[in-house]
Amino acid sequence: MDDTKDPTRADSSGLAAETDPADQPSLARLRSELDAIDARLLEDIRDRIDVCVRIAECKRRQRIPMMQPQRVGLVHARAEQYARDNGLSAEFLRELYNVVIAETCRIEDVVIGSNGDPSRTPG
Repeated sequence: MDDTKDPTRADSSGLAAETDPADQPSLARLRSELDAIDARLLEDIRDRIDVCVRIAECKRRQRIPMMQPQRVGLVHARAEQYARDNGLSAEFLRELYNVVIAETCRIEDVVIGSNGDPSRTPG
């Protein structure tokens, strides 16, 4: 969200308030902090996908079906509890995990269907 050109911003009540030029250094620091969090989030997503690839390899070797509905349910339940405990939207976390799970299922399908051929696995 680019709010650098807007002279107003929403305060905690949701109402527009004048932007104080003295807040600009603070805004830059906060954006830098957010950028660092985003970098960690992307690394964590990559790490999660890497683990899912290894899980898919185990499933392929052991002939376990890719889709494990009870595991998906457990992940959603854990995210819902986290949302409740931390004042977050359970619906938001459900949607976020739906996207993450869909992508990891797609990757697991590719890995399981590759029969160990490294040229057919995601990279």
